[in-house]
Amino acid sequence: MTPTMLWRPTSSNTKTGNIPQGYVGKTRSETERSCEGCPLRRNGCYHWFGQPIAAQSNMQKRAAKREGEGLPDDYSLSYAVEHSYRNARYVRGAVGGDPWVFARETVEGWVDDIKKAGLRGLLLYTHFAADKARHLCGLALASVHSLVEADQRIREGWRAALVVPYKVPGSKRNSLRNVPEYNGEKFVTPGGERGIVCPEQLGKTVTCNSCGLCDPSLKKPNLIIFLQH
Repeated sequence: MTPTMLWRPTSSNTKTGNIPQGYVGKTRSETERSCEGCPLRRNGCYHWFGQPIAAQSNMQKRAAKREGEGLPDDYSLSYAVEHSYRNARYVRGAVGGDPWVFARETVEGWVDDIKKAGLRGLLLYTHFAADKARHLCGLALASVHSLVEADQRIREGWRAALVVPYKVPGSKRNSLRNVPEYNGEKFVTPGGERGIVCPEQLGKTVTCNSCGLCDPSLKKPNLIIFLQH
């Protein structure tokens, strides 16, 4: 079965900013398949255990009702980019689901189309950089699960992203009530790679759209640190 990404032109996510976003799977089973084997799927994934999955489910239901012979045009990347907020610089892919299910050529095509439209690039992450997503090296960041794994993926040519066991200072999210707040801890891999904490989570007046630190086409930094959110 050929996987599908459902694209939408805008977002109310204050962290990313108002940018086009893509969701893996035109059905819940497609989304589930893309996440199968991820250690976070049953263990606190912000997407599956938060509001985003409800939004994605509603989107899938709307798309299914209108599909007919093919995917409705307003769930295409071209529609999303054309109808995006005028200050959008990036597109966020795979907000829900994992992009390993897409061929490298498909993702490269998305990046080309995004840049031709005048945007800077595609923000993409995968939890399967060690195996199923090896073909996406350079097109996505490797979402790793430890500082040791970060070293491994970086040696293979990836830039890495790691969620650490601290929450954003001042977070009121009930599910994180027992998680300690971040208090300036430093994160360095055994191989000496220093992690850079997401500036937006440190209270900087930036969004993913204005920051661009996670653009996979950049060379540095090799490791981005995310607080739980």
